[in-house]
Amino acid sequence: MDRIPITRIVEITKDKIYYRDDRGDIGFIELEPCANLYETVHGIANQPDRKVRCIGVRFFGEYAYYELYTVGHIQIYMNLKTNIFQKAISKIFGLNFHTKHFQQFYSIQKQLNEKGWTTLDLS
Repeated sequence: MDRIPITRIVEITKDKIYYRDDRGDIGFIELEPCANLYETVHGIANQPDRKVRCIGVRFFGEYAYYELYTVGHIQIYMNLKTNIFQKAISKIFGLNFHTKHFQQFYSIQKQLNEKGWTTLDLS
């Protein structure tokens, strides 16, 4: 499985997600094949009139990621580290130390939705 840090996402268009690879070059992920594979794996009949198609899954927890259904799968991730002190404060007072990170994470989903794509929430 290839892994791409969320900070390397450059642009999301109606057909592709563009990202910067380890060498600094621009790569892309085609979204139509992701949707086709997702539908095949989950036994979803092709419905061309559907306005939003699923291209993978997402999870937001201690480790947040989007996993796209490409051949071999691609994971777009972000590490959400909290120390023991933050965990204790969060548990006692209900504070969330990852609000900023969630906004960045969810902005990817929002951009996908605007282009006609979605991911299944596993959180």
